[in-house]
Amino acid sequence: MSPRARSAAPSPPRPAPASPPGHGVPGLPRVPRSGRRMAAWGFPLVFAVLGVVALDHLGVGVGGLVAGFGEVVALLARAVPPTLADPATTFAHVFDTLWMAVAGTALATVLAAALGVLAASRIRTVRSAALGVIVACRAVPDVVFAVFFVAAIGIGPLPGVLALGLHSVGMLGKLFAEAVEQADTGVREAVAGTGAGPAQRLLGGVLPQVAPSWVAAILYRLDINFRGSVLLGAVGAGGIGLDLKTAFGFTDYREATGVALVTVAVVLLVEGVSVALRGQLLGAGGARAVPAVRGTRVPWTRGRFATHLAGWGALALAAVAFWRVGASPAALADAAAGSVRALGDFFPPDFAPVAGLLGGGLLETAAIALGATFLGTLAGVPLGLAAARAVAPNDGVRLGARTVLVGLRSIPDLLLVLVFVAAFGLMDGPVAGTLALAVFTAALVAKLVADDAEELRSGPREAVLSAGAGPVQELTVAVLGQLTPRLTAITLYALDVNLRAFFILGIVGAGELGYALSQHIRALDHDVVTAIVLPVFVLVLAVEAVSARLRSVLR
Repeated sequence: MSPRARSAAPSPPRPAPASPPGHGVPGLPRVPRSGRRMAAWGFPLVFAVLGVVALDHLGVGVGGLVAGFGEVVALLARAVPPTLADPATTFAHVFDTLWMAVAGTALATVLAAALGVLAASRIRTVRSAALGVIVACRAVPDVVFAVFFVAAIGIGPLPGVLALGLHSVGMLGKLFAEAVEQADTGVREAVAGTGAGPAQRLLGGVLPQVAPSWVAAILYRLDINFRGSVLLGAVGAGGIGLDLKTAFGFTDYREATGVALVTVAVVLLVEGVSVALRGQLLGAGGARAVPAVRGTRVPWTRGRFATHLAGWGALALAAVAFWRVGASPAALADAAAGSVRALGDFFPPDFAPVAGLLGGGLLETAAIALGATFLGTLAGVPLGLAAARAVAPNDGVRLGARTVLVGLRSIPDLLLVLVFVAAFGLMDGPVAGTLALAVFTAALVAKLVADDAEELRSGPREAVLSAGAGPVQELTVAVLGQLTPRLTAITLYALDVNLRAFFILGIVGAGELGYALSQHIRALDHDVVTAIVLPVFVLVLAVEAVSARLRSVLR
């Protein structure tokens, strides 16, 4: 062919844009501007601007952080060596709290599994109704649920179980629904092609794909519920939370440290179980959870045996937990009847006593949540990537990051707030609350990022490296490019968690709205409690709407 003919011949079609985007990487095509790309760049920029504005509004500056560091060190010095005045009682309360957390998590798992599947439905009305229930459960703090159930059925562990269960539905239902949405539709279509019905398509085409992420979410929620019991002790649920509250009430910081260390030990135990089960389901160590089929029977390999043992063991543990907390069918029926009667105490809401502080209180709550989420995300994303086996440069970095991550997650939320408030003083309560929530958020974000990074596809990374990209380009394009939808969802989830943390801050006077809520809870002004919670519920709904829209664009 002559040069003239060659120049006139049509050029070969450009290859489809690689996933993730190849902007700035030699050998990969430039990705055209689109709604997905604009959202991927626009959301971090808008979020960063709002975070900086929120921190400036609260007065969180470098000078104040340096000044408060000495007070933090002095407080920690007074809290050592740790002591336990009555170890037998403390460990008995640990088991009471653990049974309550297990029962609440089991209850939430059953409810969230059904709601998560419905929330991923293609029927709009069904999906909207399920998402509405999930958002409602997440928007109401677990302490408010506990206050409601204590008013309905009295003091005891059962109100704590119901509070933990209903509130956990908000997190588990959201994560379950997202996992179902991200499941490979090809598998479901292949199962449907064999003539399977809807239930068989769900059991055979969806649940095997989402099982690892569901198990990880359940185990993560279990240790969250264990640490959350620290707050439930303040409203009549009992357990180790009452011990910690009493120790701080008498400024016995050494006793509080001893109780906190016991809590850390249990969280570490749950974390170890989570890692082991997660590795088993993902086929770590050469033991596959789903073995290859030979003939018409599935062989009983070590992986399959361990999976069945874990599943049946979890059911037995949940049954024992329900028995220990008194959650019998009759007790649950009485709780349902009592809850119907208690609704009259909480509705209609009475806005009159708090009309003057709702505006400023909501602004302060939003600023604290935004500032804490911004700082926590900045610290949590690098920590999570360093803790992931698939991303960490070596085992030393991964183990170090994992150790820091577990240590941060093991600290109860209330303990963090108490330490920072003691260091900065009540006059800087919002600053102390923001920094305490930032530490909590860093642990939350890092945990979820590490779990997602473990499941990254190797293909895009290999494609980017083969095109001549360096380590930085591999990280930004192949790693963060794949994680972008999940990072957005994680950040917004952390934001609505921090919005609901206003009650934790209010217990020690670190937030105006939370302090008002705690005061009206003590006064049994249940209709005023509803009036305070409803505006925060609206804020969480707004965050959820933004999250859903961004997920649909980035998918």
